[in-house]
Amino acid sequence: MSEYNLTRSMIDRFLPEPIVRSNPYYKSSAPMRLWKEEDVLRVLSENKELARVLKEKAKKKEARRKRAMEKSAEAIEFLKQFSPDDLIAQGREMKRHFVLHVGPTNSGKTYDAIQALKKAETGLYLGPLRLLALEMFENLNMDSCPCNLLTGEEFEPIPMARHTASTIELCDFDRHYDVVVIDEAQLIADPFRGAGWTNAICLVNADEVHVCLAPEAKNLIENLLIAMNTEYDIVEHERLVPLEFSGVFKDINGVKPGDALIAFSRKRVLAISAVLEKRGIKSSVIYGALPPAARREETRKFAEKETRVVVATDAIGMGISLPIKRVIFVQTDKFDGQQQRPLTVSEIKQVAGRAGRFGKYDLGEVLTMDNKHLISSALKDDVPSIEKLQIAFPKEALEYDYPLGKLLSQWDNLEKSEFYSREDMTEAEYLLEKLGNHAKGVSHDVLYNLITCPVDIKNDMLVNYWLECCINILKGEDLRQPNFGEYNLELCELKYQAYDVYHQLLRRIGIEDDCLEDKERLCNKINKFLLKKKRDYLRHCRICGRELPISCAYNLCDECHEKNKYRYWD
Repeated sequence: MSEYNLTRSMIDRFLPEPIVRSNPYYKSSAPMRLWKEEDVLRVLSENKELARVLKEKAKKKEARRKRAMEKSAEAIEFLKQFSPDDLIAQGREMKRHFVLHVGPTNSGKTYDAIQALKKAETGLYLGPLRLLALEMFENLNMDSCPCNLLTGEEFEPIPMARHTASTIELCDFDRHYDVVVIDEAQLIADPFRGAGWTNAICLVNADEVHVCLAPEAKNLIENLLIAMNTEYDIVEHERLVPLEFSGVFKDINGVKPGDALIAFSRKRVLAISAVLEKRGIKSSVIYGALPPAARREETRKFAEKETRVVVATDAIGMGISLPIKRVIFVQTDKFDGQQQRPLTVSEIKQVAGRAGRFGKYDLGEVLTMDNKHLISSALKDDVPSIEKLQIAFPKEALEYDYPLGKLLSQWDNLEKSEFYSREDMTEAEYLLEKLGNHAKGVSHDVLYNLITCPVDIKNDMLVNYWLECCINILKGEDLRQPNFGEYNLELCELKYQAYDVYHQLLRRIGIEDDCLEDKERLCNKINKFLLKKKRDYLRHCRICGRELPISCAYNLCDECHEKNKYRYWD
C-alpha cells in the first residue's frame, strides 16, 4: 500500500467523520474534508506509526519544494546572463558602415536608402510588413534590379536576382551583402517584434547598412552603434510636404477625393464605408485583418481613382504609399487589447503623416470629428524618445533542463532593466498551455517552433485550428487544410488567416505548401464581398432602428441615449 493510501486510511480509521464544507470561493469545486485540530493532535499522539508516516511525507514534500526552488533560482540566473552585451560584442567584430536616415513620415528617408540599395551588386531590404517587402520587390524589379521576395507567407525567387526584399524576422545572417536597408527601425522597442531590429542592426553581415527611423529612435540607435564601435553617418530628412491641422470635420457629405477617414475597428471601417457608398461615394477599405492581396487591390483602386476616398484603421500608418490629401480622424481613441484609451502622440503622428503626397499635393491636411485639442496638440508635440531596445528570448535556453513553460514564465518575470526590455512571451505561454498534455515528452525545440507560430490568440476558432494542426504534427499525421465556411466576409478572412497558420506550421517542419491558389481564390471572394456587401455593416440604433452617423461611438442614437441615459441595460 502506498504512503498516500496508508496515510489516508489511517486518518479515516482513527479520526472521527470530517466536516464536509464547500469552498465558498469555488462553488463548483469538490467539497473540502476538514477535521478539528484537537482530534488530529490526539490521534497523532496515540498513533506513533501514523505520526512517523506523516512526518516523513512532510520531509519529502519539503525536500521537493527546496529542489524546485533551487532549480528555479538556477533557471533565473541562467536567463539573466542574456543581455544585449553579447550581440554588441558580435557586432563590434564586424567591419560595417552605417547610414542613419532620420525623419518623419513622407520625408523620403526610405526612398534615399533604396537608391543606395539599387546601386549595390548584392542587397537586402528588411521591413516590418509583407506589404512593404512586396512594394520594394515590385519597385526593384520594375527598375531592372532583379529581386527575390521572402516573407512568412511566400518565397518568390527571380532568375539572376542578387537582391532580396524580406520581412525583418527572416533576415539571413549567414550571407554577406554589399548594402542592407533596415526600415522602420523605431520598432526596435516593440514588445513582441522589436528583437528583430536589434538582431538585424547588431548582426547583419554587410559592408553598408542604411537604417531608416523616426526621430524618437535616433538617440537609442546611435548609442547602440557607439557601443559597437561602428562608423556611422546621420542624414536628417524633413517632410517633403508641409502638414497642418485644419480643424473639425463636421459632415460626411463634406468628403473630397483624396480623403482618408480613420477609425480603429474593422466593423467601424466597414460601417463608414457603407454609409459613404449609400451616398454614392465609392471608397476603399484598409484594416489589419484584410489579407495582403485584398489590401493591395483596395490600395490600387484608390491610387487609380476607381474609389474617391479610403477608410482605414491605423494599418494605413506604415508601409502603404497612397495619394492622400486629407486625413480625417473619425475616432480619437482605440481599444489596445486591455482598455479603450486615447491615441498617443506617436500613433496620431504616424497616421496623420500620411496626408500630403510629394509631387501631387502641396499640403497635407489633418482634421478630426472628435477631440480637437488631442489631435491639434499632438501634431505640435514631439514624440517621447525611445529609451529601450528589445532582445529576443534566447534559443540557447531551449537546451536547458527545465520545463519550457516555466522558462518562458521566468523570462517574462525577470527583473526589469533600465537599458533594454525582453521579448514578450505571454502569447507563446498561452499557446503552450493550450497544448496541455500533448506537450509531454516533446523536445523544447519542437514545442518552441509550434508555439511561436503567428496566431491571433484572440480568435478562438483560429487557436483551435492551430491546436488541431499541432496535434497532427506531434502524432506524425497529415495536416487538414482549413475548412471554415465562405458564406460571408468574416469567414473568408478567417479562412485566409487559417491558411497562413497551416503554411507557417508546415514550413517549421520542413514542408513547403503556400496554398497560393486557395488564398488567391479567397482574396477574389473577399474583394467581391467588399464590393457588394458593405451595406450589411451599416450601424443602426438598437432602440429606434435609425441609421447612426459615422461619428457615433455607441449603438444608440443621440435621442435614444438622452432618453435612456439613466437606465441600466443588461
